[in-house]
Amino acid sequence: MPYSANAILTEYYSGTREDNGDGWLIVTTVVQDPRYLNGRFFTSSHFKKLPDASGWKPTPCTAR
Repeated sequence: MPYSANAILTEYYSGTREDNGDGWLIVTTVVQDPRYLNGRFFTSSHFKKLPDASGWKPTPCTAR
């Protein structure tokens, strides 16, 4: 998406805890650009917290 020098990007971070115990991180972005947009452009990404570290397997960086 093109954007001008007057574009403004704002991010909002919020966390929720559901009744069943699930935890969510919600990242909402708002883009305002009077040159290319008639109004604000919203996107939202949702990330569910895993109950354990089973999906987390970091490895050290290596030089090539």
